[in-house]
Amino acid sequence: MEETAAVQGLFPPLMSDMMTLLSIALNILLMFAVAYLWTTRNAGNNLQDVEEKIKKQANRIKKLEETVQEIKPHKVVDTVIEAEPFGIKPDEPREDPMDISVTGLQKFIEAYNHIAASMSVPGQLKACETFVADRSLRMLLYGGVMTFLPALDVEESGYWAWKIPEEQHLFAVVPNPMKPCDAELNERGGLKMTFTTNFQDGVYKKYVVDTPAIFSDEGNTWHLRNPGVISLARS
Repeated sequence: MEETAAVQGLFPPLMSDMMTLLSIALNILLMFAVAYLWTTRNAGNNLQDVEEKIKKQANRIKKLEETVQEIKPHKVVDTVIEAEPFGIKPDEPREDPMDISVTGLQKFIEAYNHIAASMSVPGQLKACETFVADRSLRMLLYGGVMTFLPALDVEESGYWAWKIPEEQHLFAVVPNPMKPCDAELNERGGLKMTFTTNFQDGVYKKYVVDTPAIFSDEGNTWHLRNPGVISLARS
């Protein structure tokens, strides 16, 4: 009681109430400050936890990408192998499967004129043998009085007969380009009887078939159906 009286004697009553209120206010502010600091600390800890989790996940993704790259490395294709058509070997001659009478005949004439123009080149016999074999040509000799006989080989033959597709017994006939056209071949070798030519005299070394002679083969007997047309060149 003496101490209270002494305090009351030292501070007036109004001043004493103000001090009490100030003390309460300071206590409240201190409580808010402690709560704020606690909240801030927890938020900082949570942020650090989130950052750590993000870093760990990023490392996992990076390792996963590296693993995938090791499993499936990039491949570079330098060359593409061209596939051969089904059923055809690379070394086999390829014929147009759409060959019909007119188209096939025109192609045969073009191929013949091409090889006939190269008779001055070495290896002509081999080229002609290949030409005859690839097209399954029939080899013929003129036997006189419009009679044609089978020949034994390409070099001996006087004429080649090509079977016209889809035309029964009909053949396109051309002369052997290895044999130059002279008076003997023209008069007694059957050329004059089977072809219209520009022959006059001398020797003609090149044939250009405009139209082949058309023959029919019925019962191993050859019959001329339509004469052909040939342009002759001396060299």
